[in-house]
Amino acid sequence: MESFWLCEECLQAVAHDDFSALSLYYSEAEIEQRIAHLRTELQALMPLSADFDLQNGAGIESFSTRACEGCQSPLHGARHRFTRL
Repeated sequence: MESFWLCEECLQAVAHDDFSALSLYYSEAEIEQRIAHLRTELQALMPLSADFDLQNGAGIESFSTRACEGCQSPLHGARHRFTRL
């Protein structure tokens, strides 16, 4: 199975179809563009299944320097592992 490491924005988009956190970082015009970009990039990875455990931290990198494999963001931060079904 193929695994992907996704950022917090992609995690919320995949798990909950939630883009509300984008308003903290982007203007109104940028939000619409970012949502369209996230949907396009994540659709190419589907179908995905969460492959991390919040209880023991397996499949979670609390700080990573790798780019998100969903949206391709180079920003550093937490990454969560997902597996393509």
